[in-house]
Amino acid sequence: MISWPVYRLTLRSILDGRKALAMVVLALVPVVAAIVFAAAGEIDPRIFWARLLQRLVIPTVTAFIAVVLGAGALGDEREDGTILYLASTPLPRRTLVMTKILAAWTVSMALLVPAVVIAGVISLGDRLEASQILWPLLGVALSALCYCAVSSWLSLATRRPVVVGALYILLWEGSIATFAASADRFSIAAYGRALAVEGVVDVNAPDASALTAVLVLAGAIVVAVWAATRRFSRTELP
Repeated sequence: MISWPVYRLTLRSILDGRKALAMVVLALVPVVAAIVFAAAGEIDPRIFWARLLQRLVIPTVTAFIAVVLGAGALGDEREDGTILYLASTPLPRRTLVMTKILAAWTVSMALLVPAVVIAGVISLGDRLEASQILWPLLGVALSALCYCAVSSWLSLATRRPVVVGALYILLWEGSIATFAASADRFSIAAYGRALAVEGVVDVNAPDASALTAVLVLAGAIVVAVWAATRRFSRTELP
């Protein structure tokens, strides 16, 4: 199901670019926010942590990191023309797509996991409980994988996948889905947020159980992989 040589080459390609450095800086934003909060300490740490997860970590930091890396995993090769060599291998298109998505998700998690853990420890201090870190990590992991899969499909469907992804994050998830409750059903971040606050505290979380959030995100990932594979098989390259 996964081509490890392609996986290693994709990791190397992602980590060698300036893009990775920019994503490192973005991943540090929640840590800086937690440090500022710890210095001020004006509200309940659990409330602050839940708000940080719902307003910054999931819908902004996780979303942008995963979209940029997911779109670049296949999109960069399409722009460079090297996708022709990739497509000419005897490997099934689904294997190539899944490998690229996995590589982008791996780098995303390498950036996000330390940031979430450190920000959580700083924010919660002596009130820290395991569930208050584990649930957010699950929300980040599944939403990041979903963003990577969707943006990989976008990289095959459009020449500007990052722009389209950014518009979805900012206009749909950051605006429409925030004010229209029914629009949350089509928001990756909404289900990620529902998972992230499961073990923390319920502060304006989407009306979805943890099981529902997991199933919806998993279903979206499967659909995105299928759509990307179908597009990869039918699109004229490059």
